[in-house]
Amino acid sequence: MDPVASIQAAIGTVGKLRELAKKIEEADFRMLLADLSNDLADAKVEAAELKTRLAQALEDNTRLEKQLNTRQSATPQLQQGAYAFEGQEGLFCTACFDAHDKKIRVTPLTGPFRTFGKWSCPVCNANLG
Repeated sequence: MDPVASIQAAIGTVGKLRELAKKIEEADFRMLLADLSNDLADAKVEAAELKTRLAQALEDNTRLEKQLNTRQSATPQLQQGAYAFEGQEGLFCTACFDAHDKKIRVTPLTGPFRTFGKWSCPVCNANLG
């Protein structure tokens, strides 16, 4: 059973106990009932926080698995200052792949810009080669 549903059912039971407590008029019972209500409310909040943290951890896990699979399946070779991948045409930015696992094709620098390198990345503006 879902922990939040269990807590919600317990809160419902506390409501019924409150109705019963109105008839009993005993202070100790009412105080214990109030403590139980507070504890259940705290537990419900904590369960919601744990669900949020679990969802974030699962999302992080999926992202890291994808990143690992990209790294394992795509071993680049350095050619002319840029990365080349087997089975793919063109050269790719080393900075974008190393930092963000993105394969961004580089474009050749021409004219006076050749002073700065052979290739330019259109995303991070790195000059390579």
